[in-house]
Amino acid sequence: MNRPSALFRWSVLVVLMILADQGTKWMARRFLLQHVVTVGPVGLVLTMNKGVAFGLFGGRQWVVPVNAVLGLGVCVAAIVALHRGDRGLAHGFLLVFAGFAGNFIDRVVAGQVTDFLWVRGWSVFNVADCLVTTGAILCGLALLFPHQWGFHA
Repeated sequence: MNRPSALFRWSVLVVLMILADQGTKWMARRFLLQHVVTVGPVGLVLTMNKGVAFGLFGGRQWVVPVNAVLGLGVCVAAIVALHRGDRGLAHGFLLVFAGFAGNFIDRVVAGQVTDFLWVRGWSVFNVADCLVTTGAILCGLALLFPHQWGFHA
C-alpha cells in the first residue's frame, strides 16, 4: 500500500467527518433552539456543554490547550500506526482525531460544545462524540484481537 496516498485519503475523510460534525451542529443550533423533538427513547435536544465528556471540568481555561495536546497526540499515533501497517489501529485513531477536532473547533470558536442527540437514560451528545466512541472501540478491538481487527498490511 502506498502510505502517502493512504494518508491523503484519510486526511480527506477526516475533513469530511469534521464537516459532517460541524454541519449537524449548525443545523441543531439553527432548528432546535426553540424545539425539542423526541420519538420514544431518542430525540433531538439542543444543549451547550462547556466541559469535556459529560460536562466535566466546565468553565476551566486549561481544557482547550490540554485537548489540543491530546488531539495532536492521537493524530501522531494514527500516522505512526498507519506507517507501521496497523490499519485497524490507524483507522480507530483517525476517527478519534476527527471527533477531537470537531469538538475542539466548538471550544475555540464558541467556548462550548453543541450537543443535540439524546438517548433516554443516557446523555446528550453529537457526531464528534460518536466518532470518538467508535474510534476508541475500534482501537480496543485492534489491540485485543490484532489478527482479526488489526488489518496488518
